[in-house]
Amino acid sequence: MQPERWQQVSGIFKSALALEPEERVAYVASQCGADESLRRDVERLIEAHQQANNDNFIDLPAVAEAAESLFSEDSEVKDRLEKEQRISHYRIIRKLGAGGMGEVYLAEDTQLDRIVALKILPTDVAFDKRRMQRFKQEAKLASSLNQPNILTIFEFGDIDSLHFIACEYVDGTTLRDQLSDRKLKLPEIIDISIQVIAALDAAHEARIVHRDIKPENIMVRRRDRVVKVLDFGLAKLTEKTSGQSTAHSDTEANTELLVPTMPGTVIGTIKYMSPEQAQGLRVDERTDLWSIGVVIYEMVSGRVPFTGITSSHTIVDILEKEPTRLQSLGPSNIPPELDRIVSKALAKNPDERYQTAKDMLIDLRTLKKRLELDLEIERSASPDSVTATTDKNRIPGTDSTKPRRSQVEPREGDRPALTKLVAVLALVLVLVAGLVIAAAWSRRRGETVVAPAPTSSAASERKLSYWMTVQKYRDGQPFQDPFRLASEINFEKDYRVRLNVSSSQAGHLYILNEGPSSAGSTPALVVLFPSTTANEGLSFLAENQRVEIPQKSWFQFDAEEGTEKLWLIFSANAVPELEAVKQFANLKDRGLIKDADLNARVQNFLSAHAGAKVTLEKDDQLKQTSLAIVGSVLVHPIKLEHH
Repeated sequence: MQPERWQQVSGIFKSALALEPEERVAYVASQCGADESLRRDVERLIEAHQQANNDNFIDLPAVAEAAESLFSEDSEVKDRLEKEQRISHYRIIRKLGAGGMGEVYLAEDTQLDRIVALKILPTDVAFDKRRMQRFKQEAKLASSLNQPNILTIFEFGDIDSLHFIACEYVDGTTLRDQLSDRKLKLPEIIDISIQVIAALDAAHEARIVHRDIKPENIMVRRRDRVVKVLDFGLAKLTEKTSGQSTAHSDTEANTELLVPTMPGTVIGTIKYMSPEQAQGLRVDERTDLWSIGVVIYEMVSGRVPFTGITSSHTIVDILEKEPTRLQSLGPSNIPPELDRIVSKALAKNPDERYQTAKDMLIDLRTLKKRLELDLEIERSASPDSVTATTDKNRIPGTDSTKPRRSQVEPREGDRPALTKLVAVLALVLVLVAGLVIAAAWSRRRGETVVAPAPTSSAASERKLSYWMTVQKYRDGQPFQDPFRLASEINFEKDYRVRLNVSSSQAGHLYILNEGPSSAGSTPALVVLFPSTTANEGLSFLAENQRVEIPQKSWFQFDAEEGTEKLWLIFSANAVPELEAVKQFANLKDRGLIKDADLNARVQNFLSAHAGAKVTLEKDDQLKQTSLAIVGSVLVHPIKLEHH
């Protein structure tokens, strides 16, 4: 299309949008006259705008960017970049997709040897100062947030008239794709919700409101199900004080990273908007909590709580109607507590909603722990106790509360077993009597009694394997790919580590951190495992079970230089002292054992077992270390030096 033609189409299109829908047809007809081709072009653009408007209320130019491709059936939209093309120090691999705010490409960062996603700004946006500022602000806001569930921004740049953002590449799918593919299970729903709210909590602490939380802006990484919240392009800094008027002074506006939104302007995606956002009023962190409430509702029930034939009808629903309760829509196993959490998030009055993401996060994590505990109790139920309640152990024709026949007298089928038991007991008594007589005879003759040969349990072994995953950080951001170590090295202060543990045996695992301490002082101990972030808070490991500690984050060294110890304790049975310290594995105590008496008992336990000889074997090929010890308790310190 020629530029002159585009200006003509664009002028009629923009003027038509200012009119009511019923007035547009007459206006377009009057402006186009007998030029049917011009009329069709304008009508296509209006139709595309209406479709986009139903899905996303961002702004007009998002539709206009692709307008020229609507005017010719044979026209093709060409990619801005080609495979192997170089943009700064990035090599293009392939196109990932496109949206209202630009095209996204998979690229290689040739300087740091890593894969990134490049977001390229459309040409017309680059010359639009308002949208350009919004694009830059997206980079600034997102790069200021350092949290595992927020997409990491590496760089904002421009070269050869191309403006781009280089960010972390997430190999996964959006939550929208996941909801389209299958019905999510309750544990998945809660886990995804917790990760999204954790991201919002970090953003809100920085006084940043996302304002467009929806399934399309939530990615789930394939390899580990880690959630990433995308697109802070609609975010704004909240005001420093409450009760300010809607109008800003120039000075106030300059303190925000976002171009101030004009009163009455609606920004976001309608189905996920809070009532105050749908009315174009001032919003704060609580609008994000409404939106994640809508997302949780959709994950559970398969539908959004508010919808209508048109955008206007949807807004009326949001402002006036109460949603159907989840328990009447979702699966029968929906906990009442989850229904309560979502209902509170969807309170129309912001003051009746959750006031902070942290509050909502605590409620969801508490619910998760309770569900996991219920599941653990169900799993650990004794098969014998279950069998004992079945009909086959009841006397036919009697009430189940009456004594069973087996409690009164042996049945016919039980007599052979009873006879065998009596014979075994008799044999044991004979052996014991023989030992007593032999001991007495030996004492009489001054001879030494030879003790019975040790049983196999006395000569049992404890085996455990471990390795560490190390992630380098630079300026608060991950640097290079994580690597695996079989044992200790001298760690830099910006390294972060994760411990991986497994065993071919079942047993109880405990891991304590002992930081550097001065001579003569009692070392402080911190509980790292079990905790709420690994193995569902349980110390017991099944055979060949592998655990990552922490499961979804990293251990970070503090500013104090020296040698830290990670105490590995692997026991055939639960250790009372170590089971007792699990009470400190919470956000408030951060794992620190604050009970001096209990800390001393744990120290004594470590001292008593630390001297036992542990066989240590390093496998450089597998990059792991194997430990073994004769006995039922293995205690081994991993020494981590950092500076």
